[in-house]
Amino acid sequence: VGACIGTDAHTVGIDAILNIKGFAGEKGLEYYREMAVHNLGAQVPIPELVNAAHDLRADAVLVSQVVTQKDAHIHNTTAMSAAFREAFPAGKVPLLIVGGPRFEEGSAKELGVDRIFGRGTTPGEVASYLVHAMIERPKGKSA
Repeated sequence: VGACIGTDAHTVGIDAILNIKGFAGEKGLEYYREMAVHNLGAQVPIPELVNAAHDLRADAVLVSQVVTQKDAHIHNTTAMSAAFREAFPAGKVPLLIVGGPRFEEGSAKELGVDRIFGRGTTPGEVASYLVHAMIERPKGKSA
């Protein structure tokens, strides 16, 4: 499940990763038949994202955040992480992945997410991460 959350309407990044057309000569995640991709679009309220992830039994949630005024991307990410941890039982939270041009890739733990991708990330990099992360997850840990 992918989306831009809060007031963020900049879908170019998430679309480049999810859409079959992809980015930088690489196909997006929709290209891979092993992955069911649901792009919720822009300005998705966090509760709607949580509900969609639950209803779709998502293994991963990808969120793009471009708006950085007053650290909106940081606040939205920590609020999203908290909402997922509250809504899902321990050990059943989907992989939480965020991306955007102003994130520091080393701050994932601090923000409560599993991975951060920065500017220029390709769909192949995200696909590779997802496959490896799912394989390495303890059994019963995916939603």
